[in-house]
Amino acid sequence: MTDMKALTDQIRSTAREWLEKGEVKYIIGYEKDPNSPIARPVFIHEPKDVDRLIIDLTCVNNLTRFLVDEMKNKPKRGEEPDLRPIGIVVKPCDSKTIVELVKEKIVPRDRVKIIGVVSPSTIDPKKLNMALKNIPQNKRKDVKLKENGNDFILEYDGESSSIPQDDLLADKCKVCVVHTPVISDITIGEGEKDWKKDNFEDIKDIEDMSPDERWEFWKRQLDRCVRCYACREACPLCYCEECVFDREKPYRWNERTVGLKENAFYHLVRAMHLAGRCVDCGECERVCPMDIPIRKINRYLIKRARERFNVFPGINVEEDPMFGSYDVDDPGEDIW
Repeated sequence: MTDMKALTDQIRSTAREWLEKGEVKYIIGYEKDPNSPIARPVFIHEPKDVDRLIIDLTCVNNLTRFLVDEMKNKPKRGEEPDLRPIGIVVKPCDSKTIVELVKEKIVPRDRVKIIGVVSPSTIDPKKLNMALKNIPQNKRKDVKLKENGNDFILEYDGESSSIPQDDLLADKCKVCVVHTPVISDITIGEGEKDWKKDNFEDIKDIEDMSPDERWEFWKRQLDRCVRCYACREACPLCYCEECVFDREKPYRWNERTVGLKENAFYHLVRAMHLAGRCVDCGECERVCPMDIPIRKINRYLIKRARERFNVFPGINVEEDPMFGSYDVDDPGEDIW
């Protein structure tokens, strides 16, 4: 059982030290949301505020998205830029995102100071809301969630109930093979250091389908897309200044109307842009209001990149990006 209080105390202590010494511009972390049982992102600028920081099973956001926004910020005319590093709390999967951002020269390594937390899992907010469906919405913030072996204990109004971990865990956590941050300035907590083998069992149902069956499956899924672009906005690796799907001139890539053809084109282009880069942080699927299984597309491409080009995104900051490298021994046969 992970001692979340001890991890929280260490995060606060580290953040306080960095801020007091002026080693970071500010800290990006998590705090308790007064209106929700799920933690929310927080920006800590002063040492006196570090006690707002927490880490627990409800810290679901990939905070590295805010690093990308910070790198785009420009000082006002006449102001000197503050180039001190940004402090950030990251879970193992989020740390892999930083590796990709450094590799792609979006976030310089000296502009970020990382508190890596050994954290084996987080919960799925949608699953938690279903488990709390009998509790009024405005009271759910008072629910406490604890680990107990292979179960979670939900405590509310003096009563408690047990629910299997598998019923609340985020799907990405069930197949995660990296439980220790791969890049950090300080690592907090102890846990598994050996990577497990990813057998991609979670996409076996898709792979076992015939091409026609697979197309019918994705037609049903993508036809529900409302093109809100939440998946794009939450993804830290979608950092283009101007997305091709927002461009109007000199030509428009895709129609604004919501339809299967336009939706499929959007998701396929976005998936290919993430091929060899996606670290399976799951943000795209988490924020999708239509519950489209976007991760299945990304997981399929992660597996193909691994099998064909030996690419493990988010692991080695010294490696060139898949689409930024060339190897004469790359397979040339039909890989699909």
